[in-house]
Amino acid sequence: MKIEDLEEKLNKRIIEAYAKGYSVVEITRALRKTSVEFVHSLLRDTGHIPVMERSDYRRHYDIDPRLTKAFRAKGFSFGRWCLGWRFDPATVTAELKSAPEKENESSAHSALKRDFPDIFLSIYAGKTIKKEKRKRLRSHPDSLRIDWNVERKMFIASVTEFPDIEAHGKDWDDAFFALKSAYRLHEYILRLDRLVENQVTDGMAL
Repeated sequence: MKIEDLEEKLNKRIIEAYAKGYSVVEITRALRKTSVEFVHSLLRDTGHIPVMERSDYRRHYDIDPRLTKAFRAKGFSFGRWCLGWRFDPATVTAELKSAPEKENESSAHSALKRDFPDIFLSIYAGKTIKKEKRKRLRSHPDSLRIDWNVERKMFIASVTEFPDIEAHGKDWDDAFFALKSAYRLHEYILRLDRLVENQVTDGMAL
């Protein structure tokens, strides 16, 4: 499968995950990316998230500094976060000022708890989440193969365990680096496949 095909498949998976009810932050987390820019931009450019008004670019909201810091760490902003959830920023600002009601939690509190559970606990319960190192569950590494193709007059790189993934280049290095890009996209798609298979808790109403 060509890189272009993998990119198209990945974009469709992101849109599918968002349509199912997963947030921009949750999709970004599933992809193990540090910034939301790629996911948010794709959903905005495809019309799934509204475009922010220019007048809102530098608008400041009276929210907890810990939340502001968490947004910045993700390359996000409070306004863009609200757009992703289809929230009104002014309403959400007011709702987050007080602790959530136990039996009738607001949509803003639910969204914050899903996207930033550590910040949610820190603000409303004075607790912190102890982060554990992620364990790799893969039983064995995948295999790389590079062959010279006489007919195509180029090196073809492939992953033995996933024969549909291949890349080409004029030499080993070109083929190898092209395959790395294709394999990374393939892994992103697998992660989103696993995400979409799960049921969303407190899903978004889009």
